Amino acid sequence: MEQKNYIVHPYKFNMWLFILTLIMIFGGLTSAYIVSRSFTPIDRLIHFSLPSVLNFNTFIIIFSSISMQFAVSSAKKGDRMKALYGLLITLVMGILFLAGQWNAFAHLTSGGLPFVDDKRLDNSISFFYMFTGLHGLHIIGAIIALLFGVFKTANNRFKPGGMKITYEVIATFWHFLGLLWIYLYLFLIYNQQ
Repeated sequence: MEQKNYIVHPYKFNMWLFILTLIMIFGGLTSAYIVSRSFTPIDRLIHFSLPSVLNFNTFIIIFSSISMQFAVSSAKKGDRMKALYGLLITLVMGILFLAGQWNAFAHLTSGGLPFVDDKRLDNSISFFYMFTGLHGLHIIGAIIALLFGVFKTANNRFKPGGMKITYEVIATFWHFLGLLWIYLYLFLIYNQQ
């Protein structure tokens, strides 16, 4: 079967369109956060410490990008087992990241900062939950993609050239989520000072 030559593979093109959509969504949310805080009286602003587990999560997401890139590099070389190990390590780190996010939610909720509180004028806590929760939902989507890659790799079920493109698309999304997390984390740190 003859392989088509694309300027940009349709899977990659679609992934980049999806990423642009996410950039607009998170850009809009962070802008809304800034506007919302600007209308809150200074004496009613809430300054809260970000849970320390978020430092660990940032470390995890950075190193998961390294393991993901190792998987892509191995897939390009045709080393299926090393590629599989890279995906599995990334998968475990993604699950650890989600557990850390859940821990952060529990920490804030038990500290008297629930998602919704009708006595608060400052919505920064609600925005924190929205930012991290929406990012977490996309991490879950990326974990599903990683599981798909693990299944196909373990069972050697790729068409010619399919392994490389699959890994590249998953990696693009995973790296984007890592960069998005770093942006959100720095944004939250800066806006809580």
